[in-house]
Amino acid sequence: MRVIFFILLTLPLFLIAEEGVSLTSTQKAFILQGETCCYSQEVIDSVQLPTYDYQPYTIDLDLPPLKEPASKLSWGVFYGLQILDVYTTERALQYNCIQELNPILGTSPDVEDIIALKVLLLGPALWYNNKYGPVITNGDLAGANYLMTAVVVNNFEVWSDAKSRDDCTKIR
Repeated sequence: MRVIFFILLTLPLFLIAEEGVSLTSTQKAFILQGETCCYSQEVIDSVQLPTYDYQPYTIDLDLPPLKEPASKLSWGVFYGLQILDVYTTERALQYNCIQELNPILGTSPDVEDIIALKVLLLGPALWYNNKYGPVITNGDLAGANYLMTAVVVNNFEVWSDAKSRDDCTKIR
């Protein structure tokens, strides 16, 4: 009778040990974090997630290439050329034989008018592009800088020509 009683009491323990160990979520979290002390390798293997030999599915995004923004040097050249344009235009307009060709400014604008036009045209365009538009790159500024260089060179030539002509007098 004792043998049967012992078997009836210990049989559930053997069944539980063979089926696996029931762990709490805290114990499983510790094992997943690497705290494997005092657990058998079978228990550790049953808790840890399986590893796969293939690469996980990745999403291939078809994004445009990254555009580097224009350097400080390019922006400095851009603003420097704007200042030189105002300066050379003002100096050339000091002679009576020179007229401004920009129809918005008229034939003999003041420096304030030239600066106001530049601010009114360039300010909102640069602000909008900075806030909503694509990135302005060195290549983008190179085109504007080449154009403004040509304008400044032309202004210097007109100014030099006006100084050397006998029929031009300084009016300002």
